[in-house]
Amino acid sequence: MLFSVIIPTHNGSRFLERAVRSVLSQTFADFEVIIVDDGSTDATSQIIERLVGQAAGKVHSLHQENRGPGAARNRGVQVCSGRYLLFLDDDDELLPDALALFARAIEKDSQAYFLWAGHYSQDEAGRLKKHDRPPFSAENLANFLGYIRGGFSLSQGEGVMRREIFGRLHYPETIRNNEDVVFFAQILALYPCRAVDAHVVTIHKRKASCRHNIASIEASCDPIVDLLFDPRILPAPMLPYRAEFQASRYLGLFRAFYYAGRFREARQVYAQAIATHPRYLGRWSYLRKYLRAWLDF
Repeated sequence: MLFSVIIPTHNGSRFLERAVRSVLSQTFADFEVIIVDDGSTDATSQIIERLVGQAAGKVHSLHQENRGPGAARNRGVQVCSGRYLLFLDDDDELLPDALALFARAIEKDSQAYFLWAGHYSQDEAGRLKKHDRPPFSAENLANFLGYIRGGFSLSQGEGVMRREIFGRLHYPETIRNNEDVVFFAQILALYPCRAVDAHVVTIHKRKASCRHNIASIEASCDPIVDLLFDPRILPAPMLPYRAEFQASRYLGLFRAFYYAGRFREARQVYAQAIATHPRYLGRWSYLRKYLRAWLDF
């Protein structure tokens, strides 16, 4: 089998069927769907049961106690059959030709471990935005730095990866926010990547998502640095960029505090960022917010 599409879900009853049907509607047929129910307490299990029954062997499912999206994705990998994996969030939609586009890209370059395309994002008001493919380089270090410095972003659902990657890496299970940042950055550091000039998924932006949860962002702020810059995994040329990355995480937390009106905490985190990587003092957009945070205390 060429593709396994793994969909982790937790209380995803409002959107899960839409995500699964977007996979079942693909123009390319050599795939399976693995739904991992991460301890849902709503009607998700009933929806999964119905989808599995209707899909004539294309959809499989398993249940685990709530352990977070990283653990759910890793669990899906343990039972899947595909040579290439695509991880789709339960509230997003694959475009009909997504797997066919990836199949053609694999045929052209079977050496790439990580093939990534572009996506559309849609907010809760229905506004649609186009995001082009990442500007991958032939050099791993350039891809790694481009990603951790925010030169480009990567989202679940817009790429496929070879299953062999999981012989060496996995999604972190000890954090529940930005676990994919660790995983993607380590892939970029270790494996050949290819950009696919297409748009393959619609990602639905919801304010209630974990990425907008300040407590979750704060809890992962320091652990994410230790997880990513593990010297047992990351090649030596990437290790000197630890302080820069750590400071960027502090700036992200600073911004979250600032927009939440928690100005004292915002100022404290901004000071941590500058102490960790003084060059960030030159980022005027953050400095301006920091100065305003003193006026709005």
